Amino acid sequence: LAANKDAPVPVKLFEISDVVLISSEHESGAKNERRLVALYSGKESGFEVIHGVLNRVMQVMGIPVCMEGGSAPGTYGWKQSDDKTFFPDRQAKVYYEGKDIGIFGVIHPDVLKSFDIVYPCSAVEINIEPFCFDQFGNSLLV
Repeated sequence: LAANKDAPVPVKLFEISDVVLISSEHESGAKNERRLVALYSGKESGFEVIHGVLNRVMQVMGIPVCMEGGSAPGTYGWKQSDDKTFFPDRQAKVYYEGKDIGIFGVIHPDVLKSFDIVYPCSAVEINIEPFCFDQFGNSLLV
């Protein structure tokens, strides 16, 4: 987003990429995880836009929503969270089959200020690895 500060608003960004995470379970001390990220920045926070992106991505993949926080097999959902990156009460953790796979919400003003971003932003980030398999259940990730 920092590279697009002069772009007309709203700015809509989307990326799927590997993220390197610290992991004591791996010999190297790190692991890769494939993630999807979408961000909306404009005169309004765009929370409903980002929430809609999450719902649409899951709908396209055929994953039904479960209003009990995604605890039922084959479903996703969300529950309120308290991550300091996001604005209080405007954020939620995303769950698939009861496992935490991501987060979405309105980015906290202090975080925006740290990156010299002047417009409010909302973002979603989810681990897409649980959904990367073929019709036979084989992983599509190498």
